[in-house]
Formats: sequence, structure tokens, C-alpha cells
Amino acid sequence: MTRRIAETMLERTEVDRRRFTAGAAILGAGLALGGCGRTTIGGGMESGAPTSLALPPGAFSPLLRGLDNPEGIAACPDGRLFFSNGGGAVAVRETDGRVRQIGQPLAPNGVAVDPQGRAIIANMGLLKGVSGSLQRVDVATGIVETLVETLEGRQLVASNGPAVARDGTIYCTHSSWGPVANIGTTTAAGFIYKVAPDGTATIVARGLRGVNGLCLDREERFVYASLTAEARIRRWRRRADGTLDQPEDHGPQLGIAIPVQTVREILAMPATDRAALGYCDGIAFDMAGNLWITLPFSNRIIALTPQRRVIDIVHDPEGSLIDMPTNLCWGGADRRDLYVVSRRGGRILTARTPVAGAPLAHWPAA
Repeated sequence: MTRRIAETMLERTEVDRRRFTAGAAILGAGLALGGCGRTTIGGGMESGAPTSLALPPGAFSPLLRGLDNPEGIAACPDGRLFFSNGGGAVAVRETDGRVRQIGQPLAPNGVAVDPQGRAIIANMGLLKGVSGSLQRVDVATGIVETLVETLEGRQLVASNGPAVARDGTIYCTHSSWGPVANIGTTTAAGFIYKVAPDGTATIVARGLRGVNGLCLDREERFVYASLTAEARIRRWRRRADGTLDQPEDHGPQLGIAIPVQTVREILAMPATDRAALGYCDGIAFDMAGNLWITLPFSNRIIALTPQRRVIDIVHDPEGSLIDMPTNLCWGGADRRDLYVVSRRGGRILTARTPVAGAPLAHWPAA
């Protein structure tokens, strides 16, 4: 796509952009004036979470700096952090602050943790011209296993976002077959695959445009995925055997998505225009049922409420601190320590949130 075409499409969607930006600002202001209250949320879950989730950029502080293309992150109940970094298959931040690298790196991207405390690493091989396999790392022994390297006779090249269920089933997105820089791809070649507890790997959802971040809800009834190229979230119901069906869009489009738009074209846009983009990446649920979503190119984190309304969490237009946020997770004794990967800044940031994150498969059930 030429720059002129991109500019023309932006002009055509200017009204939508203004509505999106203004609506988010008005809603954010309204939420900031709100108090605290107990509400009953879908499924009968009751929450005492504050009605305002907004955080100023100043609420975030750097925990780690100088990282090599960090992307994924997961927090453990004992206080350790597992994250992707160029120096190993996975990096571990110990509770005393030391960072150690484990294994030889391929192209580590998304990170999850299984119920046994082992790191699950998705490799975005397209970034480095290597395998896009799914790996499992025993951080205690340093043993690195390859779980999936090929599917249906084809070598994986773009494993992206893993998520693990309490029964040990692993789900992972595979974004595309390339090119990796085409953020606005119109080719629906992405898919989700699962690895059963017995090691059998199968594709469970197909025909997805730039599928990226992945998570399960608290009750593990649904699998949710970011469709980056569409700027929206989609979910599937989980069957008893771990397969997926009944796909449906979860909430509205999160902002502007321009077909066949490249990373270079996006980064050349003014910050005010990038703020309206809805390209989504990492996703995670809090205890109140809000789905937190990173918008890397907008330097923004938003949330979808249980009513599927979009609300702003934080926005750092110039990327002074939150610079290309890719993934997020909660940790700490009360799961209110939010960790955000700032990929372009080479940082992991942390902030305290007014609501706790939902416990994942490797955490005690709350």
C-alpha cells in the first residue's frame, strides 16, 4: 500500500477516529469521577472493584531496562517473572531482582506458565528466519523441549501468544505465514492450535487475520484472542475435549484498522493519528471481568468491561515511558501488581491497580 492510499483511508475514517477518541475521553472522564461500589457481574461473580480503572502514565515505573526486544511476560505466585528476551529461550527475574537467561534463543515471543510452573514459549520465527515452534522450559533444570514444530505437514513460523488451561491444555496463536511487517494483513491465514495433555497438537480455529494475544476467562469456558489486523477481540467456547466452537466477536472494534498497513507506515504517522489505531496485542482478565488489552502502536492500554464497553486505562501518546506495550500480566501477593512489557523501550514497567488480576492456571484458584 502506498503512503497516499494510507492517507486517503485515514481521511475517510476521520469521523470514526474523532468519535472513538472523543468517546474514550468522555467515558474516561466519567469513570474518573465515579466512586467505588459492589456490582454483580456475569456468571454471578460479585466484585468490590472500583468503577474507575484509569491509571496516569506516572503510576508506572520501570522494573527492568535495557532488554533485547522483550515481548511476552508471566508472573508466578512466588514473585518471579518469566519473560522473553533476546538472550535466551526465556528470561527469569528472581525474587531478589537478579535476571538469568535459560536455554538458547530462537525467536522468543509470547510467554505462559503451565500448572507445573514450566515456561511455555512461542517463537515468532518470521522475525529471524528461524523455526516458529512452541517450546516448554523447565526453569529449575534448564531443560528446553520442543512441543510443536510442524502442523499438518507444514513448519510453523509465527507462533505468537500461548495460554494454558488448568487441565494442562495449551493453546497458542499462529499469526500468519508472512510477511510479519504487514500489521493490517487482509489474508486470513492465522490460526489457533492446541496441545493436549498427551502432547497431541491440532488446529482448533482457522481463517484469522493476524491473530495475536490469547487468554482464557476465569472459569475457562472461553478462549479469547486478539485479531490484530481487525482491531477486535474474538472468543470461542471450549468443548470438553478442548476443541473450540461458536466463535463470536467480543465487543466493538477497538479503533481504526487500515488494510495492508505496514509497521513502517504506522510508525511514520503522527502520534495523534496513531492514538486512534485499534491494533491489539496482549490480553488478560481482571477479577471484575474486565478484559485488559494492549494497543502497541497507540501506546495505550484499554479494557473491555463485562458489558463490552471500551474504557481507557492509560495512554502515553509520545511513548515517553509506555512505548509499544505488547503484553501484560498481574502478580504480587494480592495480584494487583501489573506488569507491562514496553517492547520498543526495552523495558518492563509496573504499576499498582485498583483491581486484582484473575488467577491463571499456575496460580491457586481464587
